[in-house]
Amino acid sequence: MSPGGGAAGAARTRPAGAGTPSSPVPAPTQHDAAYFDYLEGVKLYNYSHHVPAVLSRYFERASANGTVPVTADEAGAIISADPLYALAAQTQRVAQELAWRSAAASVAPHRQALGEMLGNVPGTAGGRLELETGVTVPDWYADAAHEGNDIHLQPYWGDELIGAIYERGGGIYRTSWRAGYGKDPAALIAFAKTAPRHEYIRILDLGCAFGSNTLAFRLVYPDAEEVVGIDLSTQALRWAHLSAEDRGVAVTYSRRDVAHTGYPDESFDLITGFLLLHEMPPEWVDATIAEAFRLLRPGGHLMFLDIPRFAVLTPEAEFLHRFDTHGNGERYWEAFLSRDFPALLEGAGFTDVWEGPLDYDDPHYWGSAALMRCGEFRAVNRWTTHASRP
Repeated sequence: MSPGGGAAGAARTRPAGAGTPSSPVPAPTQHDAAYFDYLEGVKLYNYSHHVPAVLSRYFERASANGTVPVTADEAGAIISADPLYALAAQTQRVAQELAWRSAAASVAPHRQALGEMLGNVPGTAGGRLELETGVTVPDWYADAAHEGNDIHLQPYWGDELIGAIYERGGGIYRTSWRAGYGKDPAALIAFAKTAPRHEYIRILDLGCAFGSNTLAFRLVYPDAEEVVGIDLSTQALRWAHLSAEDRGVAVTYSRRDVAHTGYPDESFDLITGFLLLHEMPPEWVDATIAEAFRLLRPGGHLMFLDIPRFAVLTPEAEFLHRFDTHGNGERYWEAFLSRDFPALLEGAGFTDVWEGPLDYDDPHYWGSAALMRCGEFRAVNRWTTHASRP
């Protein structure tokens, strides 16, 4: 249950400048805001000038050589020889590191106030927070967390304020911090609406992290009996619970392993996941898909929103997408994106498998981490995969 569930209606003081009820993160100082604008400017210049120039020079060199690269390695041999690519890649990595560092610094003065909010969530929306579920943390996750650099170059994953840091840093990550991050998960709402039915009884969000996808499914399916988000991170779940309750949305957040949830067979009729599968080793992906099949009721639906697999990209796009492996702390990036995910789903027993880009245009979203997920390449920013249990 929520740690503050017994104190419904308890008084709570927000930090000064906290903004709308959908975001407990305090407003940044003028100095912070100026620095965030600077970092976004660097990233946007990199996306709009360096990356297109790298691609233009790549095509020119390939044409001059009379070659048509058919593999990412062949394309990479040409691209990586260009000094401008080295500049673009290094610019992206440094900007990413500075974004998380500045996000953490901007919320640090409010640590006590935010900590009190996390520890005293009124629970008036009817949501639940289940942390003592006896979950065993897998070695691969524990090792990454101890290294302090498990995903996206974030060195703060064990911090109780990781949710606040991510909400602030995630906006810079998307080059849209002034528009906010997570207040209105419009793209995820569009994703939720692609489910084949209009009514679902119980919905499960795998690897929910800070709850943006879980929240979107609850908003799209308000009549569902229960919407559940599970994750291994206690700190992320606490922030997800706070955010949902602040919005007056009833969601259950539970600390569980997506590959071994502990839920009964056939206990959900819609299961989803957002940017999850590329964060796990291949054997955990396999176990997670098997678990999802077990949990779905006959006729239930499975849907993921992730990164497009390499097979649907051109050789040069695949090479630029590979940047995240070494340039953004994504250790399992290539292992997952190199797989035939639809075939994996069919092998697990799923039917009606299909994949494709999410048809959604976000005016605030210009680019994130990978050098190719930016600007004119929006078609490959968000990739959906659907399947059903017969």
